Amino acid sequence: MQCWGNNEFGQLGNGATTSSSMPVVVTGVTNVVGVAAGGTHTCALLNDGTVQCWGDNAYGQLGNGTTTASSGPVTVSGITNPIAVSAGGFHTCALLNDGTVQCWGYNAHGELGNGTTTTSSVPVPVPGITTAAAVAAGGEHTCAVLRDGTAHCWGWNKNGELGNGTMTDSAVPVAVSGVTNAATVSAGGFHTCALLNDGTVLCWGDNLRGQLGNGTTTQSSVPVTVAGST
Repeated sequence: MQCWGNNEFGQLGNGATTSSSMPVVVTGVTNVVGVAAGGTHTCALLNDGTVQCWGDNAYGQLGNGTTTASSGPVTVSGITNPIAVSAGGFHTCALLNDGTVQCWGYNAHGELGNGTTTTSSVPVPVPGITTAAAVAAGGEHTCAVLRDGTAHCWGWNKNGELGNGTMTDSAVPVAVSGVTNAATVSAGGFHTCALLNDGTVLCWGDNLRGQLGNGTTTQSSVPVTVAGST
């Protein structure tokens, strides 16, 4: 595995904190099957069923029970049978093969989804999510698509990024309004998008720079259709 860019916190994983405009090899990581780049940390899913993370760890986003930054990979504690990992601004989430989701790191707005706003340096389960098919960690919120095609989000909601018609934070999953046939989801800093099974893309949340793709710069707390995606 190779990484490049800013390396102030060791997020390139090569044992150094020197930034690089060229790819550098991540120390000791082989058999990678998935990768996720967060705000100032990085994680990899290995084919042995472990998750390794490195970089900034001020809020426990590396998941190893500490808040010490690491310029080399460390193993996330207690994760078994993960099939996907997603890194947010200061938190991380993993989708397990039984359809559950676990998250760790910053939690001031409930982005870990466990009903609290207590930050955690080890994974905590997201109650009520048992049939997840995809997970996406955003700036300070998280979303999951369930096997029935619905989408659920939790955490920061100042810009409507949870998609439930409100701008109220939620420390537990809430259903995204009107989404019933989603295939996958992607969470940005302050907005979210879902790809539907028919090829349509819906987005919601902050839209100051047109990130919802509907021809406006008006934020939306419910999904809007990206122009030309139908």
